[in-house]
Amino acid sequence: MRLLLSWTIRLSLLALAYAVMTGNLSVKLPDQLLGYKVPPEAQAWVDRNAQIVEYGKRTEAAFKTIADSIK
Repeated sequence: MRLLLSWTIRLSLLALAYAVMTGNLSVKLPDQLLGYKVPPEAQAWVDRNAQIVEYGKRTEAAFKTIADSIK
C-alpha cells in the first residue's frame, strides 16, 4: 500500500510539472513562499514559460487564419 501511495504522489507531481511546462496550466509565483523569498530567477523562468506559451497560441491562430483563407 505504501508503495502504491508513493508512486501515485510521484506520478501526480510529474503530471503537474508536465501540465505547467506545456502551458495547459498557468502558474503565478507569489513573492514569498512558506516564509522564503522566491528568487528572481525562478520568477523570470515562470514568466518566460508563460510568454512562450502565449507566442505559441498566437502563431497557431495565425496559421489557422492562413489555412482557412487558402480553403
